[in-house]
Parts: sequence; structure tokens; C-alpha cells
Amino acid sequence: MEQTIEVATWVELRELPAAMDRFATQFGDITDHAVAWVCRRDGFEPSPACVLRPLAEAMDPLRAGCETVGRWFADDWAHLRAGVTAAGHDLGATDDRVAAAFPDVA
Repeated sequence: MEQTIEVATWVELRELPAAMDRFATQFGDITDHAVAWVCRRDGFEPSPACVLRPLAEAMDPLRAGCETVGRWFADDWAHLRAGVTAAGHDLGATDDRVAAAFPDVA
């Protein structure tokens, strides 16, 4: 499935990195919440007789998986953001060069 982000104006293009930062922060908050609250052993170990106790062991690999996915996303998103920023600068520079070459039209 192809997905497209449409940027219709220079203002939108300049604002895109900040929007990407907000999304990265939200994803980081979700990952932090999952690691801190969802992947907890203590909810499955309230007593030695708790029938859910075996599930406590599953929380360690779940936590590790959430942390790994969070790092993957952060790294990939940082590279994508850097590419968007570089493309924005390149497009702006190209627009400036074209405008300078055709001053009567710009």
C-alpha cells in the first residue's frame, strides 16, 4: 500500500520537521508507557499462589521487544526527518536559483 504525504505550500514544508518531532515524541511516550506500565511483572506476581504467575516471565521479553521497537522507530524516524529536512533545503535552494534566473517571472 502506497502512502503519500502531500505538502502543498512552502510553509507546510518548513513546518513538517516540527510535526514529525511531535509524532516522534508521541510514539516515544507510548513506548515508555508500555515499558513502564504494560510490561510489568508485579501484576502477575501478587502472591506465590497466583495462577497468573507464569505470565510474569513473559513480561521480560515483551519489555525487551517494546524497547527494541522503540529504538528502531526512533532511529528510522530520525533518518527520515533528516531526509525531509535536506529535501526541503534542496527544494528551497532550487526555487531560489530558478527565481534568480527568471527575475521577471518570479
